[in-house]
Amino acid sequence: MQRLLSSTVVAVSLLLSGSVLAAEVHAPVGAPDVAVGDSWTYQYIDVWKKQPGNLNRMEVTAVDDSGIQVDIKRAASGALVSQQRFSRDMNPVDRGKMHFAPAFVRYAFPLEPGKEWSSEATGDNPTVGKRWRYQVKGKAVGWEKIKVQAGEFDAMKIVVTAYYQGREVGTTSGSGKLTETLWYVPAVNNFVKLEYQDTDWMGRTFNRDEWELAAYTNKMGATN
Repeated sequence: MQRLLSSTVVAVSLLLSGSVLAAEVHAPVGAPDVAVGDSWTYQYIDVWKKQPGNLNRMEVTAVDDSGIQVDIKRAASGALVSQQRFSRDMNPVDRGKMHFAPAFVRYAFPLEPGKEWSSEATGDNPTVGKRWRYQVKGKAVGWEKIKVQAGEFDAMKIVVTAYYQGREVGTTSGSGKLTETLWYVPAVNNFVKLEYQDTDWMGRTFNRDEWELAAYTNKMGATN
């Protein structure tokens, strides 16, 4: 009987210590600490054709209180493709010709399983004279292990859904829903995979894309 009790105590202790370790590993995820020189290289995948497309590198060129500036370059040639700006939380502000005000809330730190958030944003593309109003809802689904070109990671899965209404200058047009499914890794300070889907107001899918992390480096010396 004494031996049975001792075994039970040991088993419970191991379970409790395992729970503590799990809690330490999966503590709430804080905002990324991004620095000049950090970079992420992503492989674009055409989901329709099931073929890889461009391999682009995001390089951080400036960080200040207002946000994070990055250059998008071809990974092979270093040719500049575009410049983008993010909030300090890595939420999109300027993406090429599109400007979001306020930022498109992809992340709402700190992140932990089950957390939900909502926000609104306006997306302007002055080049083509179009504007969209977004109603954004996000949820941190939970931790998942995911394998990509850059390696295998414990990642926080996030699903962001945005209903949008488009407005051209002088007329109303364009509405639909976009969905982003992301796997965010704290040590990488960014997502390691993003699945994007866009549907029109009738629910017809007309855009599907994926981006997968192929390489990264950051100021903490992490690289792959």
